[in-house]
Amino acid sequence: MRNLIRGAVSVVLLAGCVTSSFAAEAQRSPANEALLTGAAVAANVLPVVPSFYAPRCLTGYIFCKAMFAGVSVIAAADQLIFSGGGDMAQTRAILYRGFGGDWVMTPRHIAGEATPEPLPEPPPPAAGAEGGYEPPPL
Repeated sequence: MRNLIRGAVSVVLLAGCVTSSFAAEAQRSPANEALLTGAAVAANVLPVVPSFYAPRCLTGYIFCKAMFAGVSVIAAADQLIFSGGGDMAQTRAILYRGFGGDWVMTPRHIAGEATPEPLPEPPPPAAGAEGGYEPPPL
């Protein structure tokens, strides 16, 4: 079993090295597209592989993104309780970071044409939006 895992990781690492040399091509051949797709599938499910493309993810990318989403729900609920519901913009921003962004890596991410965002920055709150907790005067 260990040899199988080592072999799979070796193949994926080799595929990553080979695909990075082909990334500059404007039009990819079908074989290169298949190689990029295979590397993307491996990065989505195998551990360690996505860390070459998204440094924050050591486990499989989909599992990593699901963990970020789960933790964001816990953090948003915690923030909502501690603010007493007075800062909904912050709660939305926490949830956006967990659930926004890319949920799967695609061949474009592997080729370097796009950057995967497991934890995207939230957009600025809209003008006049509710939230913006202000402590009471002393």
